[in-house]
Amino acid sequence: MNDASNPSSLASRSSSTSAATGSFWAWVPVLLLGSMFVGLGSMAYVAVNDPGFALEPNYYDKAVHWDRSQAEAAASRELGLKLTVSKPLRVSESGKLELELAVTDKSGASYSGAQVKVEAFAIARASERHELALRELANGHYAAEIDSKTLGLWELRISIDKDRDHYREVLRRDASKGDAA
Repeated sequence: MNDASNPSSLASRSSSTSAATGSFWAWVPVLLLGSMFVGLGSMAYVAVNDPGFALEPNYYDKAVHWDRSQAEAAASRELGLKLTVSKPLRVSESGKLELELAVTDKSGASYSGAQVKVEAFAIARASERHELALRELANGHYAAEIDSKTLGLWELRISIDKDRDHYREVLRRDASKGDAA
């Protein structure tokens, strides 16, 4: 007797085929969920470990107090200080980035005796932020070294406080190596 003419043989073959197909489709959601978790894990790893990926610190608080930051910006403009990066940003031979600022008031006179702080970071490495307190070299000239060899565009968030005056400004400057123009 051949298997093709036997009805019980055909039924057992079709049930084994449908069972194999059914078990394959039962694993598809598991595979999809697994691949989603692998993707999310990869993105979380990059977000935590990639220095080029950064979030603005206290972004929610800054958004909530946007009006206050606008008032501070208006007060800074009214104060009329002028900031000049005295020397181009250069990475010295010691491997540090040299920053020097000249600060003058509305009349062009040196603005000395102020407390100058800078939050500096290379745009390409925005998660690596440097908090600096600049020292006064001469009347209205302040300097510091940033412990970084990163070249390229830098953002300098400058805060100047003297007596009751509070001045805030953001500058962007390119950093190059050594004596290059």
